[in-house]
Amino acid sequence: MENDEWRMENGEWKMVNGEWGMSEKNIFGMRKDMNQRNQIDLFKQITLILIAIVPVLYLNRVEQVSLKAFILGTGSWGIGTILKMIAHQLVVVRMNARKSPAIFISLMNGFISGLFELSASLGVILLIQHKFAFDYKAIISFGLAIGSFESIIVATHSSDNLLKGTALEESTVKISRSLEKIQGMKQVTYCYLLPVLERILATFIHISTRGLIFVSLFRKTPFPMIIALLVFIIADGVLGYYYNVSGKLLSDKGFTQVYGALFILTFLVTMIFFLLITPYQNAVL
Repeated sequence: MENDEWRMENGEWKMVNGEWGMSEKNIFGMRKDMNQRNQIDLFKQITLILIAIVPVLYLNRVEQVSLKAFILGTGSWGIGTILKMIAHQLVVVRMNARKSPAIFISLMNGFISGLFELSASLGVILLIQHKFAFDYKAIISFGLAIGSFESIIVATHSSDNLLKGTALEESTVKISRSLEKIQGMKQVTYCYLLPVLERILATFIHISTRGLIFVSLFRKTPFPMIIALLVFIIADGVLGYYYNVSGKLLSDKGFTQVYGALFILTFLVTMIFFLLITPYQNAVL
């Protein structure tokens, strides 16, 4: 390239050998699109960090919830994530290599995600309950910390890097490349508004599913935890995995279906949690 000679012809830069060229208009258009995408990514990062930090600061500073509740929640997520990543490689990746039906792989992925994340939360709660008083606000903070920590990770890493080495890597790259071609207000919607909405909904799911663990312990019944596991199977399995690998997220209709279903799922599990926890708002585990 260093030895190639260029000349301007009819508003286009062309190599002397005439093999290819690009107009100034196209160059400036690409730069404009790139600048807009960079601005959207920056606003998204700032927004995600704010929605992650502000609620934590409020509960800690105003409601006087101990930082220990947030640390325990984040720690349980870390343990559960490590275990489910190992299980994902041992089970889901192998099922994918054997060309198992996508819906079966998706359900297994959701089951593994829920099993290890919820089990880790339950284990941490049982180990620490005699040393830390879990009241209503601490229970909320436990799940909030998980959603906040995930938001910070999403804000500081690309989806391609986060899912590298998993069965979702190939489909995620396709979706990322597809989003790069979107322009205008549609780009704002798909690259800013929807990712932020997804993180808000995910945080409510984390609060509610972990809260259902406390409800199970208060009521001494496993049914609330089973509900939490079913939520993971639907959210991480069907909506998160199946719609991804099936290519449905490459269409506007697929995106609308996923976010619509995720909103309904989040609303239902949040209502179930608050209804079941209401009699125990003044209780301490």
